[in-house]
Amino acid sequence: MHSEFCDLLLSFTRLALIFFIILFVLRFWCRTHTFLPLPPGPFSIPLLGFLPFVGKDFHLTLTELAKSYGSVYQIFLGSRRVVIINDFRLVREAFRKPIFSGRPDTEVTKILQGYGIVHSDGDLWNEQRTFLHKVLRQIGVKQIMQNNNAIEHKINIQVKEFLNSLETFERKSCRIRPFIACAVSNVIGSLLISLTLKNEEDENFRKLLELIDEGFKHVTVAMPVNFIPILRYIPIVNSAVQKIKQNREQTGEYFKNLVENHRKTLDPSNLRDICDAYLVQQEKVQNNGKKSYFSEEQLIQIMNDMFSAGMETVTSTLEWAILFLMLNPEAQKNIQKEIDNIVGNDRLPTLADMANMPYTEATIYEVLRRSNVIALGIAHLTLQ
Repeated sequence: MHSEFCDLLLSFTRLALIFFIILFVLRFWCRTHTFLPLPPGPFSIPLLGFLPFVGKDFHLTLTELAKSYGSVYQIFLGSRRVVIINDFRLVREAFRKPIFSGRPDTEVTKILQGYGIVHSDGDLWNEQRTFLHKVLRQIGVKQIMQNNNAIEHKINIQVKEFLNSLETFERKSCRIRPFIACAVSNVIGSLLISLTLKNEEDENFRKLLELIDEGFKHVTVAMPVNFIPILRYIPIVNSAVQKIKQNREQTGEYFKNLVENHRKTLDPSNLRDICDAYLVQQEKVQNNGKKSYFSEEQLIQIMNDMFSAGMETVTSTLEWAILFLMLNPEAQKNIQKEIDNIVGNDRLPTLADMANMPYTEATIYEVLRRSNVIALGIAHLTLQ
């Protein structure tokens, strides 16, 4: 009797295994075969897709594939079908159309719950993006037209603070990133919420910069789960996902306190920054009773997005600039010569000087080309 039961159990197990194998193959076939006209692409392994063949520099791998499959082709990253556009003109044309403005729903972006401006889409993204563009123009362009560029003044203050911080080391080696990050964050903070702090004077501010820096590292570790969801059960990946959640809660709490304190001194007739403009607009749409996405949660995530994205990209680019100049002393001499001739020694360069400083301008563009800290940008999703 026991032997018959074991045989029956073994037969059932075999049938179940065969069933799941067939189901898996059919599911993979349905994902990779469609009656829709899709672009060509390379061979993909079930479950893994093209991921095993991705090189160290993903963007260079994609560029090589374009030589074989054309400017528009498809690949599978894990179980996700991804269409790659490898042509500047086609990218520009595509991104002009609202249908390409979506964001993919991934395990990592789910943590944001649809808030913010970087990973949101649809009506929320369109409304918030339009508002932010309008406010930034009011803050920046208007001041430039009036020859009262407060933004440039704020940048110059941070440049001086940065140089003063370096002078304290008296030609000794130091880790330069924290000082760059502090200067960049203060410029962003002054635009967002009139925030200007010194890294060494405010423990909470220093902790915020550390959280943002750590957040990008955790996202890098957790990224594979976006393409192969089953990886969430691997301890190191699951730990990274949990740390991203904790990170977001902590940064959110920091910005929430800033917003609450800012609200107490709000003067609708004298807007100081983006936060003021947002709070006024939020109250306006609430009083009108119209459907809107203006909320405190959205404001907090916008601040988180702008701090994180702005600080990381600009800080990393400036680090690359310093490294490139260290490796190219002749370029340093040429830039210094141009600065001495055009700017002199009694002031800092301004944007107005750029027209007369072609070598410095060319160097900046070359740094941006060579560093390219976000080679692929943010992934897009078609809304139809």
